[in-house]
Amino acid sequence: MKKDFRHSMIWLHTWAGLVFCWLLYFMFVTGTLGYLDSELDSWMKPELSAAEEVSLETDLNAAITYLQAHAADAERWFISPANHRDNPQLRVSWRYPRDSEKNNGRELINRGTGEELHHRETAGGQTLYRMHYRLHYLPSGWGFRLVGIFTLAMFIALLTGVVAHRKLFKDFFSFRPQKGKAAWLDMHNLSSIASLPFQLMITYSGLIFAISTWMPFVGVAAYDFDVKSLRADLNEMRGRSSIKAAGENADLVGMDILSQNIEASINDDALVRFIEIKNPNDRNAKIFVNTHLSGPVQEQNKLQFDGRSGKLESSKEQSGALQTRNVFINLHEGLFAGPALRLLYILSGLLGTLMVATGAIYYAQKRKRPAQALSKQQMLVDIVNGGTIIGLPISICVFMMSNRLLAIDLDQRADWEVHSMFLAWLASFVLAAYWVKDTMWKKLSLVLSITLFSVPIVNFFSTNRGLGQSSWQNDTLFVATDIVMLSMAAISLLLWGILSKKEQRQQSPIRSTNAHSAVA
Repeated sequence: MKKDFRHSMIWLHTWAGLVFCWLLYFMFVTGTLGYLDSELDSWMKPELSAAEEVSLETDLNAAITYLQAHAADAERWFISPANHRDNPQLRVSWRYPRDSEKNNGRELINRGTGEELHHRETAGGQTLYRMHYRLHYLPSGWGFRLVGIFTLAMFIALLTGVVAHRKLFKDFFSFRPQKGKAAWLDMHNLSSIASLPFQLMITYSGLIFAISTWMPFVGVAAYDFDVKSLRADLNEMRGRSSIKAAGENADLVGMDILSQNIEASINDDALVRFIEIKNPNDRNAKIFVNTHLSGPVQEQNKLQFDGRSGKLESSKEQSGALQTRNVFINLHEGLFAGPALRLLYILSGLLGTLMVATGAIYYAQKRKRPAQALSKQQMLVDIVNGGTIIGLPISICVFMMSNRLLAIDLDQRADWEVHSMFLAWLASFVLAAYWVKDTMWKKLSLVLSITLFSVPIVNFFSTNRGLGQSSWQNDTLFVATDIVMLSMAAISLLLWGILSKKEQRQQSPIRSTNAHSAVA
C-alpha cells in the first residue's frame, strides 16, 4: 500500500505504461501512418496517377458498365467515385450471398475505357492502418480484444499521469538535455503534456470502438438475447433495413437521372463517398448513397433511392446515441480532416509515439548504475526497447522497399510485403541483442538512417517517378515522400553522430586513467 493517493497513482501510471508500452508504441506508429493510408496506397501503386475530376454521371456510367459485364448476378454493388483523397481512382466492388460459391471482387476502373486499371499487387497503406487495431497474424477477433486491453491501459496511464504530474505547466517548460536520465523524463513529460488532449480523445474514442466487444450483453440483454432482432434494428437505424430481392428482373435507373437526383439531394459542397446498389437488376433494387464527412458530426445523412425510378425515398435521421457514437468515431478516424488538420493529427500522433518511447527508455535508464554491469533483466529491456523503438521504423522502410523490389508477378505478393516487414523487424531484435553490451542505440540509428535513405534511392531506380522526374512533373506525393524520407534519414544520422560523440567522451576518462596508471 502506497503512503498516499498520488503515490498510488504514480505506481499505477508506471506499471500500466510499462507492461503495454511496446505494443502501444506499435499501435501509435501504425495508427499515425493510418492518417496517410490513402497517400501510402497511391505511393505503392506507382503505375497509377490520380484521376482527373469528372462528373458523377461519367463515373457511374463507367462503373455500371463494368459491373454489368463482370458481376451482374451479385447481391450488392459498391461504387466509389474518384473525387477525394480517399478515392483517387474510380473503384468498384461486389458481394455475393454468403452461401454462394462465387467470389467477391474489387477493382480500380479506367473511367474512359471502362476497363480494369492494371497495377502491382500490394498490401498498401490500408494494411498498416489495420495493423493498429487488428495486430497482424492474429485472428481479427482476438486482435481487436487485445487492442481493447491496451487502449484501456493507455487510458489509465493518461489519467494517472495527470495526477502524478502536479506541476503540469512547470513540467511542460522543463528540458535538461545535459542531465542524462532527466532528459528522457523531460522529453516524456513535454510530449505527454503537449499532446494530452489528443491522447485523451484518441484513447477514449478507441474504447468506444471496442464497446460492443467488451460489453456485448448490454445491448443484447434488452432484446432477450435475440441477436437477429438487434441486428435488424441496428440496420434500420443505420438506414440499412432488410430488403429482399423479388426474383423479377428489372432495369436499373439511368445513371444520368440517378446522378441528377443525388446531386439535388445533397449539400452543394458534399462529395459522394460511395454508392451501394442492393439487389441490382431486380424489381426490389435499392440505392444507398453516403457522402464524405465535412466535420466530426456527419452533416449529410445516408440517402435511399428507388433502384428503378431513381427517386429519393428516405433520408433517415440518426438517433441521439448513434450520433454521439459517430462523433467520437469520426474524431478518432479523422476522415473529415483537411490538409492542415490532418497534419495536426499526424504531429499529435508522433508526439504520442515519442511519449511512449521516451517513457520506456527512461524506465530502463533510471535503473542502471554506471559502475555495475547490466543484469539479464536490464539487457532484455534494452533489447526490446531498441528492437521496438528503432526496429519498427526500419521494418516499415523495408515494407516500402519490398513494394519496389519484389517481382511483379510473385504469387501472394501483398502478403510477402508484410512478411518482409516483420522479418526485418525480427532482424532488428537480433541486431539489438548482438549489440546490447556495446553501442546498440548508435548502431541501430545508423541502420535506420541507411534504410530511410534507401527508400528514395530504390524508388528512383525501380520507377520513373524518382525525385528529379517527380519534381519536374510536379508529382507532389512522390516528391513529398522522398523529401520526408531523406529528412528523417538526416535526423537519424544526426542522432548517430550525437551518440558517437557521447561514446567518445565516455571513453576519454578511461583512456586517461589507463595512461596515468602506465606512467606511474
